[in-house]
Amino acid sequence: MWKKEIRLAGSGGQGLGLAAMVLADAALRAGLQVSTLQSYGPEARGGASRSDVTLCDQDIANPWFSKPAVLLALNEKAWMKYGPELAEDDLALVDSDWVKLPERRTVYQIPLERIAKTEMREKLAANMVAVGALAAAIGRIPLDVLMEAARSRAPKGFARINQDAIRRGWELMEDLKGGVDRGGARGA
Repeated sequence: MWKKEIRLAGSGGQGLGLAAMVLADAALRAGLQVSTLQSYGPEARGGASRSDVTLCDQDIANPWFSKPAVLLALNEKAWMKYGPELAEDDLALVDSDWVKLPERRTVYQIPLERIAKTEMREKLAANMVAVGALAAAIGRIPLDVLMEAARSRAPKGFARINQDAIRRGWELMEDLKGGVDRGGARGA
């Protein structure tokens, strides 16, 4: 059985709910079983935000998990709260402009918000850069399926931006996995 328990964590307003839904939609389209749970702080923007996504090749009996196998941390607070839960071989992706890592961790580091701002001209697309990178790292969702899910769930006027952001995140992760360092991305 193949199963990935994924936690997307950051602040309200960073689009983690949409990112989780795009990832879940793409996984369903790719033939996987999916469950999602979301948790928000009392503030709409700026408070803690978390979306948990479970992907599996079999039925999912319980959508809740205590420790993720994959973590996306968009800010330092999210990393400090959930990073210590990860096992050494678990996958972590952080926004390298916002998360300062201890030297001992192996983590994919990409300046997600900076790439979204400079290349897509829309900092809100950082969540889609992250989705593209996560999907490429996980390796079970084809890029074309992910792009279709992003297009179908994009807010009005964001379809092309979100697809460009996903493609860029995918390319960055492929480069990182291959040992290439482009665009400020790096594996630590």
